[in-house]
Amino acid sequence: MPLFIEPHAGVSPIIQVIQSAHHEINAGVYYLADRPILAALKAAHARGVDVRIIIEGKPYGMKPWQVRKEEKAIEATGATLHLAPYRFESHGDHYAFQHSKYICNGYECGIGTANFDWSAFHKNREYLYVTRNTQVVDAANAVFNADWPAEQGDNRHAPAYAHRVLVLSPGTSAAQIIGVIDQPGPVDIESEELGPYAPTLDAIAAKGALARVILPASINANGKRDVAFLRSHGVQVRLMGCTLQGPKSPLYMHAKMIVSNSEAFVGSENFSQTSLEVNREMGLLLGGRDIGELQTQFDRDWNRAY
Repeated sequence: MPLFIEPHAGVSPIIQVIQSAHHEINAGVYYLADRPILAALKAAHARGVDVRIIIEGKPYGMKPWQVRKEEKAIEATGATLHLAPYRFESHGDHYAFQHSKYICNGYECGIGTANFDWSAFHKNREYLYVTRNTQVVDAANAVFNADWPAEQGDNRHAPAYAHRVLVLSPGTSAAQIIGVIDQPGPVDIESEELGPYAPTLDAIAAKGALARVILPASINANGKRDVAFLRSHGVQVRLMGCTLQGPKSPLYMHAKMIVSNSEAFVGSENFSQTSLEVNREMGLLLGGRDIGELQTQFDRDWNRAY
């Protein structure tokens, strides 16, 4: 089963990708601190696998000493580590944050919504897609190689074909995500952030009562304004998580998922301008049986939201 739903699946799908690696592991993640993942990376390095990791150097809300602690834990595995962004600031292909969440070996990739920390696999609603589709694996590894530090003056970009295979930021992700929202019939959305970003908000509002949206109970003032805008257009919005009166649901809504009758999206992209236009983000468009699984999980979450 390539689609995994957290926290039910736990960290095992990520560990499996690491343990299956024969020659290389490439990971582009916002944050990596989960101990089982670190232990699996250390074991992979010990058996001769070339482990390369890119993490965000300035995660939101984290102090420099906390980032350095994360760096030391990753370096202790033997992996080669680089912080991002590291070259885009001076080359015009700048992105604001390394916010993707993916890990690949030579023939398999896990791409999803989860940061590689304890909360993702124990407390959050997350989605992870593990695939051996050669086009996806080649595209994700090509993005990683484009982002990996090169010689000074070598301004590499993610190849054009990666934007056709993946939902990729910066570049084409906004249009792809709006394309899923615009599919005929109902659309269901789970997201940690709603915006503010007029193109996606307008697309959701245009669906009216055919759209259902679940957000975290902890949304900020901007999020509340966006919710009021959507509700004024008939969109159904519910919140999931803890309230001042206590937990309505123990889960935190960190997922970024859209499902329609014919297409679905899962990935690292929030519905904000920064995420869709300037971050490094990665996701996938899904179909077939994945649509049914995502719809079933959304319905369960809708019933526990308020």
